[in-house]
Amino acid sequence: MLGLATLLITSGCSLDEKTYSIYTPETFYSNEYQVLSSLSGVYRSFAGITGMGAEYRTLELPADQVVVQQKIQGWWGGDSFWQLMEHTWEADHSYISGTWNTFFRTVGQTNGLLNSLESSDLDIAGPKAELKALRAYAYFYLMDLFGNVPIFTDPKVDPLNLPEQNTRQEVFDFVTSELEAALIDLPTKADAGSSYYGRLTKEAAYALLATIYLNAEVYTGTEQYQKALDYANLIIDSGSYSLLPNYFDNFVPDNENNNEVIFGAIYSPDVAGGIGHPFVQKVLPGISGGLFGLPYTPQNGFATRPSVMDQYEDTDDRKSMFIGYGPLVDPRNGETIMVERIVPDNNSALYVEGVSAEGPVEYEVIPATGIRSQPMNAGIKWIKWQIDPNTNGGNAGNDVAFFRYAGVLLIKAEAAAHLGDMATALDIVNQIRERSNATALASVTLEDIFDERGRELVFEMGRRRDLIRFGKYGDAWEWKEASEDFRTIFPIPQSALNANPKLQQNPGY
Repeated sequence: MLGLATLLITSGCSLDEKTYSIYTPETFYSNEYQVLSSLSGVYRSFAGITGMGAEYRTLELPADQVVVQQKIQGWWGGDSFWQLMEHTWEADHSYISGTWNTFFRTVGQTNGLLNSLESSDLDIAGPKAELKALRAYAYFYLMDLFGNVPIFTDPKVDPLNLPEQNTRQEVFDFVTSELEAALIDLPTKADAGSSYYGRLTKEAAYALLATIYLNAEVYTGTEQYQKALDYANLIIDSGSYSLLPNYFDNFVPDNENNNEVIFGAIYSPDVAGGIGHPFVQKVLPGISGGLFGLPYTPQNGFATRPSVMDQYEDTDDRKSMFIGYGPLVDPRNGETIMVERIVPDNNSALYVEGVSAEGPVEYEVIPATGIRSQPMNAGIKWIKWQIDPNTNGGNAGNDVAFFRYAGVLLIKAEAAAHLGDMATALDIVNQIRERSNATALASVTLEDIFDERGRELVFEMGRRRDLIRFGKYGDAWEWKEASEDFRTIFPIPQSALNANPKLQQNPGY
């Protein structure tokens, strides 16, 4: 089948057919295993957005929690990072183009598989619902990030009749209607059982719909808080989910099938063909020799701002995820990390008694002064997804949630507050805070809910939407000046404009 990505993503490409699956209408599915195998491929591809590559960078770096600080010798520097953090990107930005690619690739995969399933004699209602929901999820991101994008559901693109561009309102209507239709054939968590883990359930679709309706005014100009509340309540009233007693149990290596994760990316790097995530590898300081018992030297790339850590009370358990200023401490035993010497422009080496010719010296984390030319030991780091002792190289096996029950509760709190029910909002916010030993609030405002979302869901890829919804996206912060309103939507990639002349660029670019 002709790759949708070819015509919507890349320029100067051949119009030869690209096959997303070995199954075509002529060699359609003959058993359930074939169906599940193809489904797993789409899920796996979608899971890649949490891999700290183009998608994660496009979602997080333009917000105000995740930063990448260039090192003195040039590592982790360049316009690709700076433009996202400083809101100065243009239509040829590689990470923005890569993100467009990823989500339209999911659209192409699901379109092709849906077409093949239609030719099958199997009972396909459930898999079709999953594929349509996954396609809607991809279109949710495209709507959220790019606004006006083509809605395309055919298995092939006709090069003589390229897809037309749809408005953001039309994409909104398509996504919500597709999800609501898929609900008929998606199972509940209770009905599906643990073996269904990692696949889209009714509750996962409810969570996506609640998220979309919470942001409806951004997408369409019309508030729809009651619908956000209604869908959040469907999850809450199902009785299938609850807050885990310990916040960090959501992020341990063996966090599968817990009662707080509604839908997420499954990682199993220890299994042949499995994938992992690099949340520890790409964040921790550059210290060689087995820092924290890891089988690699961390890449010292991603960090955070001081004001992010300062949002937490000292008694708040969640604050312990941050590696602040001062001596670096091993989270496994509380011991200070000793190195041979601190090397400002390269990786330091762990001190080994009887082996090292230098040291020991305490490894000290110092304040960063910006996002350019920083010493290797500058900047606040974080360990939210806990260290996996069985990490395969830099690939860890903690599953990463796209939706957690805590996030659904906070959707309900925010929607309830907009609808005037501050008592419900206060009760929910205090449930979240008390779980982490933060002080209960006596009253609550929308600003308090915004702040609590920032604390509870930090680094979980939703901050950009929160900032836009609350009108704070263009605000200045330590290393960023105030930016223009049009930056709330990314440009249509120049490569896509070159490939499809029916696409029009978003305003401001």
